Amino acid sequence: MLRNLEISNFVFVENLSLEFASGFNIFSGETGSGKSIIIDALAILLGKRATLMKIREGCDQAVISAFFEMPTKSEEIRVKQWFKKHSFDENFSEILLRRVLDKAGKSRSWVNGQLCALNQIKELGDLLVEINGQHAHQKLMSQSFQRDTLDEFAELKSDIENLRALWYEWQKSNDELISMKRAQTEINEKKAGLSWKIQELEKLNLESGEWEILSTDHKKLGQMSDLLSTFSSARIALDSENGIIRALESTTTELRQISELDPTLNEVCDLLEKGTIEVQEAFIALRKCEKEAEIDEERATDIERRFNDVMDVSHKVRERPDKLFALYRELKKEFSQLEKETDIKSLEISVDKLKTEYFSHARHLSKRRTEKAKEFSSLVTQWLKKLSMGNFVFDVTVTVTATPGPFGTDEIFFSISQYRGASKQKINQTASGGELSRIMLAITMALSKIARTPTIIFDEIDAGIGGNAADGVGEVLKQLGTEQQIFCITHLPQIAARGENHFSIRKKSEHGKIPVTEIKYLNSQDRVDEIARMLGNEFSTETSIQHATSLLLTHGQNVVT
Repeated sequence: MLRNLEISNFVFVENLSLEFASGFNIFSGETGSGKSIIIDALAILLGKRATLMKIREGCDQAVISAFFEMPTKSEEIRVKQWFKKHSFDENFSEILLRRVLDKAGKSRSWVNGQLCALNQIKELGDLLVEINGQHAHQKLMSQSFQRDTLDEFAELKSDIENLRALWYEWQKSNDELISMKRAQTEINEKKAGLSWKIQELEKLNLESGEWEILSTDHKKLGQMSDLLSTFSSARIALDSENGIIRALESTTTELRQISELDPTLNEVCDLLEKGTIEVQEAFIALRKCEKEAEIDEERATDIERRFNDVMDVSHKVRERPDKLFALYRELKKEFSQLEKETDIKSLEISVDKLKTEYFSHARHLSKRRTEKAKEFSSLVTQWLKKLSMGNFVFDVTVTVTATPGPFGTDEIFFSISQYRGASKQKINQTASGGELSRIMLAITMALSKIARTPTIIFDEIDAGIGGNAADGVGEVLKQLGTEQQIFCITHLPQIAARGENHFSIRKKSEHGKIPVTEIKYLNSQDRVDEIARMLGNEFSTETSIQHATSLLLTHGQNVVT
């Protein structure tokens, strides 16, 4: 509930601070006085886009702030859900909203001192205030408004959310199915390109880390051939028929035979024999090395063949040998993903299942709408009687359309009959502007027990009506004010006299100065004067005051006589 509104440097307002009470609040004033200033300021505070034209001429910025209380627990719960959703502090007993517009075109908003995005504050505003502007009845022409109104009355919010989720999931899966069918040829070509590589790699059956071992063994194998060749040459040089050992032995024998002639040769022979023994030991060591270096011919063949197989596949798939194992896993993963993408049958089953679920929910929704449409039609018709439209019959028609959508398979139409038994016509084809305003009010009353917004504002809902119709509208608004805070901008004394609180709006103009809009709370005597003014110049001033006093007393208002 709106308790306080402060406006600075906004249009023709300099500084304005207003305190509000619950119940039925009236705003009145001469034509052109700026009666819609309250609605305009509140709408901008609650998220409406604003232009620089809203800043008072000669000022750098406009500031609007409002203080709200939560009159009921249910309203507090809804608002706290918004605070939780947007990560605002939930420990509050009141709500302070503030918005600043500056000449640079920038705008900032705060909720309880925390900066708030415009779309967020708009969402919060919808929970706090419902604004019915001068052309609010025009939304009655919108089929989406008609559908949303019936769904709100039928309390189908969760059903609608579930149906919307099913619809979008169904459409997404169906789009994927269509795309999959279109891309089938391309995907098959990709799969074929992957398939032969996977087959080659599977046939090779290379294990993790195998290439590292194989390449090391192959390198050793190549080096071993050179080593064995050297061993063979050394062995021949040492122990062949013409080798070093045979030559040393022969030389030593010949020298021993002539040592009798020259005893000094004995020392030479001893050295040669010692050298021969060392060369023989070297030969034995060489043979041992050669034996250890010898490899299994069959294993060497296996290493060579495996090495060649790996290199062959590496050339075919154009990947380094050390990357082949990882490549196989990547190709298998990609192929598996393509398999899923071409699993049309599975997706078709999923699409059919979602479609079945959607239409099942849609039928349930349609049934609930049809049931509630009768109740809603009857309730609105009852309220129309109280608004001097007693012969009118309001009707909601629910028809199944061939085209499903996120809100179901129904088309909802509001129609009106001028009298019971007359043919039904869409409301925009038969109702006048004044009648549309009263139909809108009747709908608001029908929803009042279900969709309770703490504060509702009506801007000249009395346009195009008078007499008994004006009395009916005033009485209904007064009744609505017993349950919600109501603000009504009116030019009709019949409505104004029913208000519990009355504010007068006037524009003060001085020569050469910017006009100033002022809003004044009216006491009992001021109300009499204002109602008398609203009655017009048809009567004398004294008669108008008497009539105004009578009107106020008739509707239970305190009047100072």
